[in-house]
Amino acid sequence: MSYVSVPLRRLVTQRAGDKCEYCQFPQADSFFSFEIEHIIAEKHDGITEAENLALYCPCCNRFKGSDIASIDPETGKLAPFFNPRLQQWLDHFQLERGTIIPLSAEGRVTAKILQFNLLERILEREQINSIVQDSPPH
Repeated sequence: MSYVSVPLRRLVTQRAGDKCEYCQFPQADSFFSFEIEHIIAEKHDGITEAENLALYCPCCNRFKGSDIASIDPETGKLAPFFNPRLQQWLDHFQLERGTIIPLSAEGRVTAKILQFNLLERILEREQINSIVQDSPPH
């Protein structure tokens, strides 16, 4: 992977609101550091600039790898992954308790390949949501 400068890393992290741009998991609640990676991998001619970089939690990054598309389980057709630079998360996903519900072909292939709804990931999101809901207002 090409070098990502400190200012560029800072920009990507701030733009993401310190959350994984794919599953929306908060970096503050992760035991492991988040990673800045290419949306379109360098091996697919993706370039190292802000428009092609995203903040990934370790789970999403591990499952995504250099993939950029997959077969939509609903239509059987090739569909690109959700792109956080070009698309809005809420147009493609909905969070219900701890489960991420895909709303589009891009959402379905992204949720499937990045394994958003593994039991342990659902349970973590449910715990975070219950802590947030139980917190007193500031």
